[in-house]
Amino acid sequence: MAPPMQAPQQPRERAVGLRAGRYFGVPVYFSPSWLFFAAYIVYLWSPVVRDAVPTLSNSASYGVAFGFAILLGLSVLLHELGHTVVSLALGLKVKRIVLMLLGGVSEIEREPQRPGQEYLIAVAGPLVSLLLAGVGAACYPQLEPDSVERFLVWQLMVSNLGVMVFNMLPGLPLDGGRLLRAGVWRATHSQVTGTKAAAWGGRVIAIVMVLGSIALWYGNREGGMFSLLLVTLIAIFVWASAGQALRLASLQQTLPKLHIVDLLRPALHISADLSVAESIRRAQEAQMGAVVVVDGDGRPRAVVSEASVLTVPENQRPWTSIADVARPLEPGLLLRDNLRGEAILEALRTTPASEYVVIGKDGSVRGVLVTADVVRALNAASGPGAPSAPTGPWGERTERPAAPWEPR
Repeated sequence: MAPPMQAPQQPRERAVGLRAGRYFGVPVYFSPSWLFFAAYIVYLWSPVVRDAVPTLSNSASYGVAFGFAILLGLSVLLHELGHTVVSLALGLKVKRIVLMLLGGVSEIEREPQRPGQEYLIAVAGPLVSLLLAGVGAACYPQLEPDSVERFLVWQLMVSNLGVMVFNMLPGLPLDGGRLLRAGVWRATHSQVTGTKAAAWGGRVIAIVMVLGSIALWYGNREGGMFSLLLVTLIAIFVWASAGQALRLASLQQTLPKLHIVDLLRPALHISADLSVAESIRRAQEAQMGAVVVVDGDGRPRAVVSEASVLTVPENQRPWTSIADVARPLEPGLLLRDNLRGEAILEALRTTPASEYVVIGKDGSVRGVLVTADVVRALNAASGPGAPSAPTGPWGERTERPAAPWEPR
């Protein structure tokens, strides 16, 4: 399955498990939770191996079951590589592939721009699983009855068919949900409408999964509790991912209306030789939400980070120059006041920072853009259930220490 576009993050790659190489330039990781999945496969399949191949010892049956878990993981990897190859062919960068307890995800860095792209990426994974099942079906009759090879080929054939069928269910984050989104998008000419339809499909699937597993458990309670918990865990993941897609749809509706000027904090202009204590006093007195260091001609030279100021002990602030805690303005920290929507996020992705100075056409300072304020605006646009973020200095709620510019 391939999830919706990830939210803008620092470009630095973060390890999420055991690195398993790069394929087509994309790093692949096995999450620690995959080991839990492998252990579950060994526990579940070792009795099946003994029944299918009676000549095996108990220890050998565990080894074969573990081998099946490895082959199944490789099958899921090939499924995800199907998404990756098509994404790269369409010019969409893939950050990484992660194999985990609940399957695999290909982290595509931005959304497809057309429903046709969405369709091609979504269908690639299930087609790979179908191809693997077909190869297994062709090989199966050629193998010796009651052999380990025949057992593994049969199980992989059935498993890949199961992976394909499950992923074709019409709800996000499954591939069938992406196909549904592409179809509704094409019919309505609205990506947002397609996302909402597919997300609600995912929520229906999650409910059906839980109710179905409970019904099966009541029919056969022997050894079924663990399977019930596993299915419930997958259903929770599907429900949560569908909710994330709904918030993304709300964000897609609101993002074009987002203007950088509406997010600015008023900034106090000071000279570089002023002390930290005096800068704080003046900012509090003028009720400014940010501080910018300017030269003798009033041109911005540095922006002062709240976090950097807070690292200076109060008894040292009268003797510490504000220049010591200010960040010089490299090109990416100086933004124009005409940015809107996705252009704002692209600027933050290009040069990650906590504060940016925003200027007008004449080069004058319009204010300071604080990354936390952008996150807060996006979370508010995403609707109820979105993760909370700290408010600005004059907000009604905060989850951080008092900002240095706030009047005491």
